[in-house]
Amino acid sequence: MFDGISWDDADRTIDDWQAGFERRAAQARELAGRMEAITATACSRDRLVEVTVGRSGELTDLRLDEEIRQQPAARTAREILATIATARVALAGKVREAVEDTIGAESETGRAVLKGYPTGDEPA
Repeated sequence: MFDGISWDDADRTIDDWQAGFERRAAQARELAGRMEAITATACSRDRLVEVTVGRSGELTDLRLDEEIRQQPAARTAREILATIATARVALAGKVREAVEDTIGAESETGRAVLKGYPTGDEPA
């Protein structure tokens, strides 16, 4: 593996590998910390529905304006689901930003993290 190189060069190569591992570990810790706190909130167009989703896209808060009672339940249900989808896309944007700022969105790990988040381009 180190054929033809000096011990000093081999030492530097090993030191560079170790520094790279340590840098990537620090980046992963930073990403994990940022991901822990990520949420996204969205409102329906008519402002009657507001939802918040957590880092995994799970619904963590739902607020309905009192005026919601004036519309059919089926419409309310559609608005809630659409607003959750909007919040999840916003969440994905925040996750992408965190990944880009830490480990890089084009890295193998970055692509793996982002794969689980919607882009908004998915079929309805």
